[in-house]
Amino acid sequence: MQVNWSFKRMITSSALALLVTSSAYAIPRGPCEEAPKNVCCEEPKPGPFAFSYPKDMNLACPSDFYFRADALAMQPKQDGLDYAVLNQNDSNNLNSGIVQGFSTQHNDWDWGFGFRLGMGFYLNHDAWTVDTQWTWFRISEEVSSAAQHNGNFVPQWLTGDNIDPSLGNAHTSARWQMKMNVFDLSIGKPYHVSRYLVLNPFFGLRGAWIDQDFSARYGGIFNSPSGVNGSQMDAENDWWGVGTRMGVNTEWNLGGGWQLLANMNASMLYGKVDVTQSAPLGSDTYNIRHEFYRDSPNMELQMGASWGTYFNDMKHYVKVQAMWEFHQWWDQNWMRKLYSGSPSWVNDTVSRGDLSLSGVSARVAFEF
Repeated sequence: MQVNWSFKRMITSSALALLVTSSAYAIPRGPCEEAPKNVCCEEPKPGPFAFSYPKDMNLACPSDFYFRADALAMQPKQDGLDYAVLNQNDSNNLNSGIVQGFSTQHNDWDWGFGFRLGMGFYLNHDAWTVDTQWTWFRISEEVSSAAQHNGNFVPQWLTGDNIDPSLGNAHTSARWQMKMNVFDLSIGKPYHVSRYLVLNPFFGLRGAWIDQDFSARYGGIFNSPSGVNGSQMDAENDWWGVGTRMGVNTEWNLGGGWQLLANMNASMLYGKVDVTQSAPLGSDTYNIRHEFYRDSPNMELQMGASWGTYFNDMKHYVKVQAMWEFHQWWDQNWMRKLYSGSPSWVNDTVSRGDLSLSGVSARVAFEF
């Protein structure tokens, strides 16, 4: 009996020694074998989710931050900037009047350029996102017209008291400049409706500043109050507002890193309109200042496509995208036009109109 127990202990000791030795000199893991998952990087995502689940970029050890930069090329159009009516056939009557303005003198409005910068991060509370964005845009445009033969102009920003037909050679021109700054802060919830469709409803705050400068110059038959040939109207139409904003962004995943994109948002801002104008009025000069507060709605639409890929061992993600965009700002022009017949004159905000921007944007975005 003693011999048998000694034999068993010897066999057990030999097996343990063989196991330890073989483990120390084991063949390395093959390239096709599955590596153990690294679960030490972050806390588990919230869940479970019965019918939807948060958007997940599948980054290795993510910091949950993202950054984006857009280049903008757009055609802004402001209603109410016609500056004269031209009649090429008769110097006294508008038998064939042609309105002179930015859109009539060009095949279309000029292009302006700007940029948009954004950044944000994911919250651990239901995978919400906090997003900030700054948009800057500027345009400067100038047009001119000249009457031929017996042609004549009816100025839209001067009174008839400043016209002397004996001078002849009527010509006009106008310059428009616009600068825009828009700041957005929002909270969103990107989530999968299905495997290939992601919705991101959001709401937040918006602040905006839109400054416009407009000048209409008239030469030839037009006189200034001092008798110098030529007259000019100068105006500043400035607006700022703050308010609420909400909308939804969508991603339609096609596979291979490709996506179709469609976004829409709207805002209602409360702010101040500040208009100043000066121009000749007979032998004098009029100066107008108009300040008031009002609600101003705004809407934006975007459609396009994107492509993205991972790099640095799945730790970072980069995406490039191209979008067509349309922006509408209602009732942005509050400059006043004057009509005079000595000794009385009247004026009205007949130039009131909307500001719209349409064009393309190109984006580079990073997630890490």
